[in-house]
Amino acid sequence: MKNILIFFFLIFLISACEKNIDIKIPDEGRRLVLNGLLGADSILSVNLTISKYILDSDEKTKPVEGAKVVLYKDNQLIEILTDSSAGYYYANYTLKQGENYHIKVETDNYPDLETETTVPYKTNIIELDAYQTFNAYDWPETRFTLIFKDNPEYDNYYAVSVIERRYTTYELGDGEDTVLVDDYHLNIYSSDPNVFSDDWYLQQDLLFTDELIQGKEYKLQFNAQRNFYDNNNTVSVYYVQFKTISKDYYLYYTSLAKHYNAQDEFFMEPVQVYTNIKNGFGIFAVYAADVDSVRLESITRTY
Repeated sequence: MKNILIFFFLIFLISACEKNIDIKIPDEGRRLVLNGLLGADSILSVNLTISKYILDSDEKTKPVEGAKVVLYKDNQLIEILTDSSAGYYYANYTLKQGENYHIKVETDNYPDLETETTVPYKTNIIELDAYQTFNAYDWPETRFTLIFKDNPEYDNYYAVSVIERRYTTYELGDGEDTVLVDDYHLNIYSSDPNVFSDDWYLQQDLLFTDELIQGKEYKLQFNAQRNFYDNNNTVSVYYVQFKTISKDYYLYYTSLAKHYNAQDEFFMEPVQVYTNIKNGFGIFAVYAADVDSVRLESITRTY
């Protein structure tokens, strides 16, 4: 009986200590948000929206239409972008390697926005190889080896991604066969010490720098899980995109990955996502890519 009384006394004491605290988060107004992730030799396009207050009930972002979006190259006016729809603005100009681009945005209701970036030079794939196997957990996977030579004249940043185009042949039973074609953006991973490791959010891209390999020929090895239900009638063509990316691209995506990781860890401090936008938010980043492919026939485990 004594223990029961002590228990209820402790419950009363804890509940008596509760206090509701209203946290007021200041609303500092809205800013323009510009997003553009572009490749060399592609037409320039950006998306313009408005930032949101953290307590806004509407989850949809609001596009900005009717803005004046101006493109400069090496401080020379190139073009005023065309307002398409839903906040998308397009230029007729094709981005080129080694060139510096500057964008200015003017609207009636928000502070003028500015951003700039430089397109890096492409790094070529010297050799690409792959084979199919099974990992320690008996799950089918594809293992890749990519060889390239880093350009010692620049501090380079890299990203690797893989698209699998899968051709599967099915017998219809009437003497006819049909082939289904599916494309997949693969989750890839690597134990290479140069690869950014805090990457659960970036599993479809490997990011790394040339800090430890500057000027050297380097062999990057990475893996991708395969479909467990592949059979001997499946042929895959893997398209490996090897991107030399701007520093802004690297800083944005690595900080974004850390930001998402911090959301799931109670004791981690929030991570500010990198932006290169002045008087606004978002990212204007560029890359130059080399692409190679390899064709493999699927193998199945025999027991």
